[in-house]
Amino acid sequence: MLARIANTLYWMGRYLERTEHMARYLRVQYFTTQDAPMSQNRDFVLGSIVNMAGISWEEGKPYNESEILHQIALDTKNPMSILSAITNARENARGMRNIISTELWEVINKYYHFVNNYPVNYFKTRGLYDFTLTAGEHCSVIRGYVDSTLTHNEVWALIRLGVHMERTTQIARIISCKLYDIFVLTNGNVDMPVENYQYTVLLKLLESFDMNRHHYKAAPDRQKALEFLILNADFPRSLAFNLRQIQYFVRKLGLLENSPESVGFIIGRLCANYQYLLFPEIENRVGEFVSETMGKIYEMHEALDKKYFQV
Repeated sequence: MLARIANTLYWMGRYLERTEHMARYLRVQYFTTQDAPMSQNRDFVLGSIVNMAGISWEEGKPYNESEILHQIALDTKNPMSILSAITNARENARGMRNIISTELWEVINKYYHFVNNYPVNYFKTRGLYDFTLTAGEHCSVIRGYVDSTLTHNEVWALIRLGVHMERTTQIARIISCKLYDIFVLTNGNVDMPVENYQYTVLLKLLESFDMNRHHYKAAPDRQKALEFLILNADFPRSLAFNLRQIQYFVRKLGLLENSPESVGFIIGRLCANYQYLLFPEIENRVGEFVSETMGKIYEMHEALDKKYFQV
């Protein structure tokens, strides 16, 4: 396969997955903290959203809610916005019309038109919940068409590799952002009521609250939330699960060089570390550990780009 085609398919998967996580973060962070009986306020919520979205906001400048929400969702000038990401995904899909299914192209195109034609003024005032929920539903439909209408060959594998690379990145970023939020809210103290509530929010941000309760048969706390999202190898929105999926697709694509700089070596070593890791071993350095994982994901992407995607 040509490097250009491989790169296009890989990034199509990444862009699509990115839109879902940004939409969900907007919805959950905005609405679950509105009625929280804790020391939270509008600026805290908006600051958390700005931090997660990577928006450049002038220090000391008052947060403007409608401006921030617009920048993240529908601003064409922001390359990280949901609209920019789905636009890029659609352009990538359009260039691959000859090797992806018509059905997959149509659902991606439908998602693009939903976002591109969404009324900006309505979104700023009343449309946040509807927009973000529908965006997530579109992403779920698209993933279903990827799995059910494509031959499970290298085309499918490259899209899925992009999906899991992006999902791992977003999970790590969301955990890091919430750890920072908790530090700010508690002033670095522990065992405060606001802390456990924020871990509940973290689980909801990754659609894992119900499965966490089912797994532990108890209300979530710091250890239950972080252990589940980092080390549970059976939950689709944990770091361990998605790293294993990356390894599977790397193997399927035959990217198994043994040099320490190769993507196969990096992901193999990382998965081996996760496989036998116990939460008490990282309990006192969770933030650092998640950042290290994110750094390895960036290393893998650079290895892929240098070896296989550069034209």
